[in-house]
Amino acid sequence: MNRIQNLLLNIFKDEKLNDYDGIGRGELIYTYKMQLFIIGCKSLEYKEKGIGLNYNRYKEEMTLLKYYINGSNKSLRNFYKGNKSNEEDDSVIYRILPIIIPNKDIKIIEEEILKNIIQITTNPKSILYGLTSAYIFFEYLARSSIDKDIVKDYIIKFSIKDYSDRINFLDKNFIVNFERERIKLLQKIDSNLMELNGGIYNINENIEKNLDKDKYYKLIENFSNFLLNLKKGTIDIENLEKSNLDRKFKIYEGNVFEHYLLGKSKIVKNDKLEFYIKTKYGLFKFKKI
Repeated sequence: MNRIQNLLLNIFKDEKLNDYDGIGRGELIYTYKMQLFIIGCKSLEYKEKGIGLNYNRYKEEMTLLKYYINGSNKSLRNFYKGNKSNEEDDSVIYRILPIIIPNKDIKIIEEEILKNIIQITTNPKSILYGLTSAYIFFEYLARSSIDKDIVKDYIIKFSIKDYSDRINFLDKNFIVNFERERIKLLQKIDSNLMELNGGIYNINENIEKNLDKDKYYKLIENFSNFLLNLKKGTIDIENLEKSNLDRKFKIYEGNVFEHYLLGKSKIVKNDKLEFYIKTKYGLFKFKKI
């Protein structure tokens, strides 16, 4: 098992759901954190330097996600109301993983993840945790180890002002709050790096032995292989702009269709307030809004 797969299994081991209130038991269902990771993977593109998100596709994926998202947080709810949030966002790590894994240059990762994080939150603590996670996962994938002192050194040397031309909310108040959170973060790293963010950095190298090789495991395995091949530059990426697949579909049970974002899909149940679509990524409950 490669390090990418091991990392993803550790991070997403608790994001699987059993069903939708009794509907869909045995199907592939998971939380909004995994959903955000997947639409990030689906939105990746090769750039002149490194790999980043195609924000035309990402915007369409995020718009569709509003109707089938499994859970949420305050930042995401504000985002879907059209408001820029300053709340902490517990989805940051899951949103930026698709950017961290296939890139080979930490500076490219830095720039791309900042662009992504501030799509939803301007919270200094969330931005710092995103940067910390990026560096930790980058180091793990490169060396299969995490050195607390190297992580601290990275956080100390990082300059948010280097991105002042791309971060329009970078005012005096933000800088003060950012530096205050940086000091708190460094103290927590000194105390116990592995306990940060609910212990997400405490990567178990033998986790595979404790997991069922079910549909969810297979999904993670497929995305780890995709990201590995992307890192190697040996895979083509779907061009959404050139897709001639349907953008609309009819809601009746049994309808099978090809959707430009969901791929081959089937309406398996149609209730009064929601309907259920089975895709290659799992079973989604769509709200009728």
